[in-house]
Amino acid sequence: MTSFRGKKRAAAVIEEILELTDEEYLQRLIDEPVEKVFASFEFDRNARVSHYYFMDVIGDFVRRIYLDGLGVSRNLSCFQARAEALIIIERTYRSQDVQGYYAALAEAFNGIESVLTRITEFFITRTRERHIRWVHSSRIDPFDWPTRCLIAEILIERWGHSLPPGIRSCDSAQLVDALPQLFNAVTSTASIVRKTTGAGIEFYQFPETHKPILPLFGSEEPKSTVFT
Repeated sequence: MTSFRGKKRAAAVIEEILELTDEEYLQRLIDEPVEKVFASFEFDRNARVSHYYFMDVIGDFVRRIYLDGLGVSRNLSCFQARAEALIIIERTYRSQDVQGYYAALAEAFNGIESVLTRITEFFITRTRERHIRWVHSSRIDPFDWPTRCLIAEILIERWGHSLPPGIRSCDSAQLVDALPQLFNAVTSTASIVRKTTGAGIEFYQFPETHKPILPLFGSEEPKSTVFT
């Protein structure tokens, strides 16, 4: 028989993970600092766009984000910042018909701010993904198999009605290796519910504690590594 203490510990792990991956929390932790750098970044909007000017602006912008937008300040050299900017440009514009750099440069002729917007979005997306992976690995991996099974069991018990039938039909033991994906599905569901019902409503309480698993659906941040 599952002990009360074991269920309480599993419930506490779930609550912590959902708090650290809650949409509003991610916006405060990740989105807002990067967006603040974007909003305050200054460059000559009237300058003639050239290869040198383009690299100078996007390199300086990336350097500023590493200094002030990622939580852990890192001062890149001019060479490092431009190299990182090129990597980001290639990844951001890789779906274009032409090489990423030239697609970004062509867009810059119509306004370099649109390129900076894409870089901003890239940083936010990448940092969110890294943060969520770190939360899952640091909170789930230390626990043994029975506790992980309990985590899956509670998640299905509380959110199963909103999850795909294929997930609901699984035994908790079958979901242990897919807990990160299960948490992602749950947080996506929570975000949708909050948007459709409005703030101020508490959902999903555990019988043991009667404490909402998501504070109105609502730690440290993993360090970013250049060139990864």
